[in-house]
Amino acid sequence: MSRSIPPYIIEQPQSGIQLDIIKQAFLIAGHQVKQVVFTSNLRAERLMEKLTVDAIVNAPITNKNFYLSEPVIFYLNTAITLKARALPLNHVAQLSQYKVMAFKNAINSLGEDYTKAISRSELYTEVANQHAQLERLYRGQVDVIIIDKRIFAYLNQTRMPAGQQLPEVSFHDILPISPRLLGFHNEQLRNQFNHGLKKLKNQQPQLFK
Repeated sequence: MSRSIPPYIIEQPQSGIQLDIIKQAFLIAGHQVKQVVFTSNLRAERLMEKLTVDAIVNAPITNKNFYLSEPVIFYLNTAITLKARALPLNHVAQLSQYKVMAFKNAINSLGEDYTKAISRSELYTEVANQHAQLERLYRGQVDVIIIDKRIFAYLNQTRMPAGQQLPEVSFHDILPISPRLLGFHNEQLRNQFNHGLKKLKNQQPQLFK
């Protein structure tokens, strides 16, 4: 899997919402995760092709070389603005009116309407460091940030000054959510994982909210 994406994947100590679900689903299926390799997405795919690892996390949905699992979890993409500014943002096309900062590779994962909108935006940037998104939003340097809701909540909590409150924000749910799958080179193992995942959803549905 890729490196830390808190709160979904936390490299140390190997945990997080998504990683914990994966480990538990494997256990229910009769398998134990013995090793987690943190690396780039490209290298993860190469390790899979060489059969060095049994599965990769956040496998590309378009990859036809892997057996893909059912969605482990959905990333909740949203557009966020400062509430005090009361910016109208009810449709993805309206992003063209604003200065927008998004997560890395958002342009490749949020659909054609999104791509068209931000192509006409006054300013559009993508960053790997998502702390920078919150900083630019609160400073008024961008109008809109494109980020996952759980990631925003996690980062916002970590930057909360003692005894102070951060500005209120508005969430604009105009973007598609993103399913996150595992990719396998073994169809039987994929099927076993899916079975474990289904049982886990039935036993502990609160994990997936």
